[in-house]
Amino acid sequence: MRRAIVASVRASCAVALFILITGAHAYAVPPLANGQGVSCQTCHTTFPGMTAYGMMTMMSNFQILDWKKQHEALPVALRLQIESFLSNKDQRGSTTVKTLSLFTAGFLGRNFTYYAEQPVVDTGQPGVTEQLWLSWNGLLGGTNSLQVGKYHTPFPFMPAHGWALSHYLLATQDNGQNTFEPNDSHWGLAFNGMSNEFMYNLAYLAGNGPIQRAFDYNRADASRAVDLNISYGGMTKPYTIGLNAIRGIFPLRDGVGRYAADDPFTREGIYYSYQTSKVLFQTMYYVGSDSQPDLGLSAGPLRGFMFEAQRDIGWRDHVLLRYDVGASDTLNRQYVASWAHNFLPNLKVTSELLLGPQRRPQVGFALDWVGPFVPGQRFLWKPPATISKVPVQSAPAQPVAVSPSTASHDAEEPTPAAAAGDANKGAALVQNSGCVGCHGATFQGRVGPKLFGIEHTRSFAQIVESIKHPRAPMPDFGFSDSQITDIVAYLSSLDGGGGGDLPTVSFDPAAPSDRATITVRFPSGHPQQVIARATMQMGAGSHHVDVELHQTNDPHVWQGVVHFSMGGPWVIHILYGDRHADIPLNVGQ
Repeated sequence: MRRAIVASVRASCAVALFILITGAHAYAVPPLANGQGVSCQTCHTTFPGMTAYGMMTMMSNFQILDWKKQHEALPVALRLQIESFLSNKDQRGSTTVKTLSLFTAGFLGRNFTYYAEQPVVDTGQPGVTEQLWLSWNGLLGGTNSLQVGKYHTPFPFMPAHGWALSHYLLATQDNGQNTFEPNDSHWGLAFNGMSNEFMYNLAYLAGNGPIQRAFDYNRADASRAVDLNISYGGMTKPYTIGLNAIRGIFPLRDGVGRYAADDPFTREGIYYSYQTSKVLFQTMYYVGSDSQPDLGLSAGPLRGFMFEAQRDIGWRDHVLLRYDVGASDTLNRQYVASWAHNFLPNLKVTSELLLGPQRRPQVGFALDWVGPFVPGQRFLWKPPATISKVPVQSAPAQPVAVSPSTASHDAEEPTPAAAAGDANKGAALVQNSGCVGCHGATFQGRVGPKLFGIEHTRSFAQIVESIKHPRAPMPDFGFSDSQITDIVAYLSSLDGGGGGDLPTVSFDPAAPSDRATITVRFPSGHPQQVIARATMQMGAGSHHVDVELHQTNDPHVWQGVVHFSMGGPWVIHILYGDRHADIPLNVGQ
């Protein structure tokens, strides 16, 4: 039996090594980065550590991503982590495959996302599903979602995404028989959401066992808890402050393993962080109590505290310093110094020095790889055909998409630098970078600020600076100067403010439920004919409504009424001469 296990581990390592070596030739990428055509570093500092944008993406259960681009991506990927610790007088040295996991993520239509991670090799609980969840998104007209399945316990600073070798003590400590840990993933049901600067979550959490026990809600088998998390900041602000409260029960067992009693417990915490594109400071204080941590024991307190500083020092290197305390029925204290170097966005090595009272210093190393992924390439998957590779590039140039407005703006003379940009190329860059996820489909603002009419409130140089040196949570896309000029030209044309013959399109009401009056205003010139069509994508097909537009007494203005057959995401196509504009519009939301 032992030989079979060893042989299986060696075979798995060989497969992983083969994929690692051939990945550079296969041009495959992990599911989400592959689907969106972006680098791992858009969402991760050094994986699995999160940028502010990555945290927003995760907390929204991926719904802010472009779902239309995701369906063509290769849906599966692999993660390999090998850890090695040097020996000291207290323990022998070791090298192990800590994790070899398969995972998949994506969209099931526009409003449903999923994620699954299944370890093949795991030093924790081999064979037990790490995560498996489905999320129903876009609820209550915002970024709210209902998540069901097995997922990591919602927690303000998400300890599961720490990149150091050592765990956060306050998130992994036990108290007597009570082994409920915020670092674990649990089966359950959660309501998540974001609004302005607030993130919130309310979850019912059951056990963390294998999938065979996913729907076993016998209180004698595992813990039951209600978890509430609220945080403010981290979107347009660099700081975040969060509160956490947990109420639950944990089953206690007698000497022969039979259910004997319950341990009602509480956990509360307050969290603060400050994050930019280069640094992260975070701290948390965590307290709790157990009515009876073990049979025959009286109430026992639980405390935890941590302070951590991370720094991107350039050259693909990150450093971390942490002071961590966890105190329950045992006292734990540790000092952690870690360094990580990314050879590639998806390949890194980590070294760590761990210190603590009454223990000798411990030195460890880890090799992490996730993928396959190659910068600048995408893997497309179109069953039953074979997987194909394509370069990540800007979408084909499209006529400028003009966003809707409820009020016209007086055209302003663009600056010479803005006029030099190509708005068509800028539109393609904005579309391909998923900007609508944060700024809204009509650029009226959502999680990110309003971009519609930005040329009237900010100078060309200010807009360039915001794109070139973005503030968290906006990621740094690494656009060239010419690309930024194209983007500014596009943004400045959204409301017709850039001048020329680009039309301004408005809807009355601005957020229609079943019908709207479309007004198309041309700042100069008056085409002989203007045609409108409202389209909703439905799976592989589409549904459309033709709209009859009439020229008003003003030859520059055309109007018509559109009747929507259902709520959801529509696109209004305006055709005039040999040009057209595509305006996204959410109906009944």
